[in-house]
Amino acid sequence: MGTWGTAIFSDDLASDIKLEFKNKIGFGKTPTEATEELLKDYAEEINDNDESSVFWLSLAATQWSLGRLLQNVQENALEIIKSGKDLERWKDDERDHKKRKIVLEKLKSQLLSEPPKPKKISKPFIRETIMEEGDIISYQLKNEKFIILKVIEIRQDQCGDRYPLIETLDFYENRIPKLSELKDVTLKNLDENGGIDDGFLKIKSSGQFYLSSYGKRDSEPIERIKVLDKKVNVISRKGTTPLFWWKDFDNRIIEAFENKNATQQNL
Repeated sequence: MGTWGTAIFSDDLASDIKLEFKNKIGFGKTPTEATEELLKDYAEEINDNDESSVFWLSLAATQWSLGRLLQNVQENALEIIKSGKDLERWKDDERDHKKRKIVLEKLKSQLLSEPPKPKKISKPFIRETIMEEGDIISYQLKNEKFIILKVIEIRQDQCGDRYPLIETLDFYENRIPKLSELKDVTLKNLDENGGIDDGFLKIKSSGQFYLSSYGKRDSEPIERIKVLDKKVNVISRKGTTPLFWWKDFDNRIIEAFENKNATQQNL
């Protein structure tokens, strides 16, 4: 988890708590049910001396802003502020310590004030996929060419989103190939300029990528997806794995295959 500022939600964990609580309410959970689920999901963080304060403070701030502040959450957050426990994390930087103290005093005043009326929370958009680990898939591009994708795994995050980790084979034709034709086909790296090399850390691109819907209007184009084979052996490769959106995928593929300098790798 990372922290990039002294604000309550300038923290990965705090941002996750805010999003997940809101999503659970959107799915029809009561504040108590949503809180109990978070307590189970984040039991390890709650038992951590530093992260426990982040959990309770962010949850209290979120519940108050949504008009759903539970008494036990309020009490935990106020006790953390009173004890100075959270400020211990900032003691090595006097400037940030002062800024965080102001943030906590503001939150304390907020939590002791009358919360707003409960806000209506819309059901969140959840990304879904018809793909399964080990699938070999033909995908028809908007230019009517076909490419071949191999599904390495399906990732599911705590918000319920499911999307595949994929690699692309070096096949770009006006037809769907026979499986026997794919036996010796190499990997096509769509992220040839990816990886990390900042002078301190050097990590090559894995040649694999996550592929997901950007939003409600960018759903997985299932009408252009055909499963050719299932449960084939797959390998999760070391290296960076970028996230691509379906809305940009066709253009990215066409550019990669029609660029003669695009990288190919042996499987």
